[in-house]
Amino acid sequence: MKIAHIGLASYFTENMTYQDNQLTNQNVLDGHEVLMISNASKYEGGKVVETGYEDFYLENGVRLVRLPYRKILSRSVSEKLRVVDGLYDLLEGFEPDVIMSHNLAYWSVLDVIRYKKDHPEVKLYADTHTSVYNSGRNWLSLNIQHRMLYRYLTHRALPYLEKYFYVGATEREFSKENYGVPAERMEYFPLGGNPLEKDVYLENRAKRRGELAVADDEVLLLHSGKLDALKRTKELLQAFAAVPELKGKLAIIGSIPETEKETLLPLMESDERVVYLGWKQAPELLEYLCACDLYCQPGSVSATLQNAVCCGSAILSYPHMIYTEGLDYGNILWAESCADMEEIFRNLAGGKIDLEALREGSRKCARELLDYRTLAARLYR
Repeated sequence: MKIAHIGLASYFTENMTYQDNQLTNQNVLDGHEVLMISNASKYEGGKVVETGYEDFYLENGVRLVRLPYRKILSRSVSEKLRVVDGLYDLLEGFEPDVIMSHNLAYWSVLDVIRYKKDHPEVKLYADTHTSVYNSGRNWLSLNIQHRMLYRYLTHRALPYLEKYFYVGATEREFSKENYGVPAERMEYFPLGGNPLEKDVYLENRAKRRGELAVADDEVLLLHSGKLDALKRTKELLQAFAAVPELKGKLAIIGSIPETEKETLLPLMESDERVVYLGWKQAPELLEYLCACDLYCQPGSVSATLQNAVCCGSAILSYPHMIYTEGLDYGNILWAESCADMEEIFRNLAGGKIDLEALREGSRKCARELLDYRTLAARLYR
């Protein structure tokens, strides 16, 4: 089977653990020929950089083609319209059996619709990653960009879709309210992960806990991402510092924006239990996720949380609807405030939290819901 993924509204980056990386990789593992069509930007050291047009094969066998946005008026307008040249011809040459469009918020989706009309036997799927947390943050963006432009494109595509997937409850509600997508057309398709074989997991865990000198009777907490204010890294560090009796370490992985360094670095340096590891590529990050006992995400949403679940870690998270409705298998400690985090850390230090029971909940969630082998199979029906 030939499967084409289209991610013109996001930045495909090699060696990351985002959905487009893992889903395309799983398609290859399942024996399919895979084409990933991305825009011409990617993350590099936590920042978005432009690549220009590219066409090459990744190490796993996925063919990656990057198409630059056509320049229309200004860079800002171009990045909102998302028009690319050559998309229809690229699909025509590849002859996919399945097309998975990651979001419909790009003008060139009209080329995808035209291809579907010309080849009605092709199965066309789309998903949405768009929510109130990452989009429509001002009046112009919400009312012009989303409620007019992207709503129009979504409605053009809907009649030709097999399924309209949403990755979480907040994304579902955003599509209903702003794009007018009927509830009956939508289906839950969460961001997932890859549960590891036990021997690989144990090897990763021993390797990284040994590196960080974490004893068997100590807990390892982990926090990661682009450490801007929305991640609430400062609040996490303050709450951790307020509970010096907690025996363990807090490892922090990610890039620190210049605006946050003056705040975060002194907090990290003032507590010898905190270890800042800098930016890590996805394979390394997964090893640290295996090593940690409690993954801490008190701020904005990130796909790393699902990867932490698939690595068998208990979770501390802000109660975003994307998590409360889908991922709660008795594996998550909810924290809305710094005081909530402090209470959790005190209870952890006092032996009042059964981390092993929480971690078993994560393993169950990974097996039943998040495994990309199960998610990818839904495209082959």
